[in-house]
Amino acid sequence: MKYLAAVILLAVMPALADWRCEGREQARQAMAEARRARDEARREVAQARREVRREMESAHREWRNEIRQAQADFAREMRHFRDELRSAGRSFRSSWRQ
Repeated sequence: MKYLAAVILLAVMPALADWRCEGREQARQAMAEARRARDEARREVAQARREVRREMESAHREWRNEIRQAQADFAREMRHFRDELRSAGRSFRSSWRQ
């Protein structure tokens, strides 16, 4: 009986080994596919981050240009107002003297 069990085990062992190797190969393939999917997701996230960063930088540049333009407009209007005020003061003084 011992010999019969030993012979059966010797006959079945190569089949079990092949089955285990096939299972390992399937697991390796699944892991490789999961890695590829993870890498693809990381690339997509990185691309999205770059696009958002680019849009934010563009909006920031636009905002900065608008602020500069507003400051220049304000300075120009203030110079114009000062000139008008000086002119009005001069005309008031000249009319006061007469």
